[in-house]
Amino acid sequence: MRRHAIVRPGAVVLAVLLTSAPLRPAAADGTAPPTPIRYSEVARESGIDFTHVNGASGEKYYVETMGSGACWFDYDNDGDADLYVVNSAALPGFTAARKPSSHLYRNDGKGKFTDVTVEAGVGGTGYGMGCVAGDVDGDGDLDLYVTNFGPNVLYRNLGNGKFLDVTAEAGVAGGGWSASAAFADIDNDGDLDLYVTRYIDFTLENNKYCGQLKPGYRAYCHPDEYNGVADLLFRNKGDGHFEDVSRAAGIANPIGKGLGVVFTDVNDDGWPDIYVANDQTINFLYLNQKDGTFKDISVLSGAGFSESGACSPAWAPTRGTSTGTAAWI
Repeated sequence: MRRHAIVRPGAVVLAVLLTSAPLRPAAADGTAPPTPIRYSEVARESGIDFTHVNGASGEKYYVETMGSGACWFDYDNDGDADLYVVNSAALPGFTAARKPSSHLYRNDGKGKFTDVTVEAGVGGTGYGMGCVAGDVDGDGDLDLYVTNFGPNVLYRNLGNGKFLDVTAEAGVAGGGWSASAAFADIDNDGDLDLYVTRYIDFTLENNKYCGQLKPGYRAYCHPDEYNGVADLLFRNKGDGHFEDVSRAAGIANPIGKGLGVVFTDVNDDGWPDIYVANDQTINFLYLNQKDGTFKDISVLSGAGFSESGACSPAWAPTRGTSTGTAAWI
């Protein structure tokens, strides 16, 4: 389970793997020791100049604590992995010289990246959380889906270095606080469907006060202060549109506080199953029933809790909490 920490604005770090001579002498039997793994930070010199902005203004909006993600995908089909980095956005009371946005960096295959955000049309300015790439229309080009605190975005790859926002047409905006997403063909019909995890029922309007009631002592609330929200499952209809089948498929569990999701075939039957990592509550394992529905086997499979039967990390309430609630400093 995820331990909570305050996420502050920071620059992207790109590390390259280096090898070096063994640091330890050979073993008595003559075998060489493992070569140590070392990394060197090369983001700036590679052309990746990005700083994450969480939009914090002192109001301790819970969304500020999460930060955002990135994804590698070959958007131009040249054989090199390109990088999309998701940014957050300004929150009430926050000011910035320029509006934060996400960025796409094209890889030249020689260790250098070029910022192609504007020409590609993917400079989203929503409060971003994560991203995932997949060929949703089967044209051979990878499309891009971005999860947000607020409406999500689906960018269709036009195959010429540009993307088109087709969120409204596709019907995959979702809503609320989405965290992660994953593509898979859940019904084996040849096209990619979409699963979106959603975190908690938090809005800017229901931002609770946690901490001591005196200047400088407000803190971020613990996630238990907010209810969970059901995840979303969209079935690809193959015509550019998706259908929300969350309830019909049996995955709309409102106790979830989803942060991560992965598709895998856990029982080797040729159909993708779903595993969801939740925060402060049971994780979900959904078994594909091959008829458009999933069976929740989280408890029976033993995949719902830790080996000790717990589902929440160790934490302590803030000393002097005046509201009687737990909080993270």
